[in-house]
Amino acid sequence: MSTDIPTTNPSDDAIVVTGIGAVLPTGRGPQALWSAWREAQPALSPYRDPYVRTRKITHFGHVPDELQQQSRESVPHKLRKFGTPFTFNAVLAAQDAMDAAGEGWQSIPEERRGLYVAQDDSTELSAAAFHKALDKARSDPSAQAGVDLQRLVAEAFGNAATFNPFTVIRALNNNTLALISIAQRFRGDCAAFVQDAGAALGALQRAAFTLRQGLCDTALVVGAGSFNEPLKLAAQYRAGHLSAGGRGGAALRSFDAERDGTVLAEGAVALVLERAGDAARRGARPLVEILGAALRPAVDSGIGPSTLAEGPRGLLAAHGLTPDTLGAVLADGKGTVHHDAAEAELLRALLKDSGVPVASLRPVTGTLGAAGPLAELALAPALFEADELPPIAHLRTPPDDGTDFVMGTPRKRRIDSVLSLHSTFNGFAGAALVQRPHTP
Repeated sequence: MSTDIPTTNPSDDAIVVTGIGAVLPTGRGPQALWSAWREAQPALSPYRDPYVRTRKITHFGHVPDELQQQSRESVPHKLRKFGTPFTFNAVLAAQDAMDAAGEGWQSIPEERRGLYVAQDDSTELSAAAFHKALDKARSDPSAQAGVDLQRLVAEAFGNAATFNPFTVIRALNNNTLALISIAQRFRGDCAAFVQDAGAALGALQRAAFTLRQGLCDTALVVGAGSFNEPLKLAAQYRAGHLSAGGRGGAALRSFDAERDGTVLAEGAVALVLERAGDAARRGARPLVEILGAALRPAVDSGIGPSTLAEGPRGLLAAHGLTPDTLGAVLADGKGTVHHDAAEAELLRALLKDSGVPVASLRPVTGTLGAAGPLAELALAPALFEADELPPIAHLRTPPDDGTDFVMGTPRKRRIDSVLSLHSTFNGFAGAALVQRPHTP
């Protein structure tokens, strides 16, 4: 499915981004992300978790501890018991995006503020909850400690009669939406999308549609999640998706002949979307113009690269673009043998001999899940301003198929449009298309 926003001529109805917030392994804000990408400095570190011991998961894209604490403190104290670390990251990213959108944003009535959230699947009970309950049972001889532990075990195995409501709330797939809507006062149209990068593209589509239909005057799109749960990590390890970590922080090698898997990560990104005319009237500066997004079953579903290329090719054609006139492509580049081979075929079918340069953010941040597509859109303003495309970190031996992968140093080039490509672990592929915003 696809939702495209026709913008043949600059108009008040064009959908623009006026505020960006990011809480990622690279730090806080889009500038930290841009600096790490441009300098090819990965934000991947040895895996750490106070409640998990593993020799199989070697590296992870952790949000820095100090920044994680800032995220927690951004949530009103009474609401913290309802959230999780990654939903706290989402609240801080949303707050930063709204602040960046300017003071006039606060004058928009609460019931005219749309909220569209993409969240990783979080229904698994946290290992931390087990660990804390066990520790308490060992040190606290009271009957209540035993009751708490019994209730936790019952929750894990599905005894609804003993559910702790706070545990249930934290595991809901609309937890991020609920926390942001309460903390930041959103009372308009809203929707929650679940699982991986496809959820972010779905949220982006819905936000653009509601703005075009006049159902809201501003739309906050948030992507957030974390792969740091034992069952998620184990599932990806069993599937053979994870790098053995032999190269340390350089473990994720997108498209390289010696790649051996991805590195998982966590984080949150938020974008404030508005109609261009509304943004201009309140004096906000447009950062990016959103043209459209597309999502469809991926190569894993038996669809070949030529058919898969029809989605992004149609997205380009709807806005008068071709691969020859495109400024840059941001590939997914998960780093697994299978995913990158399939994406390389897609790129070859889509771009052919166009010469458009291809880069990837993934070696710097790791695989972010629902935050991934929005992280790349958050970089578009820097690409437009710098007119250069950073290289794919650690890429030494690219596929020998004619695709122009950027290696070594940033590529100087006029960039007016960016196509962002994504694939998911659950069988979908998608794309988002943005361009340099029109300014009077």
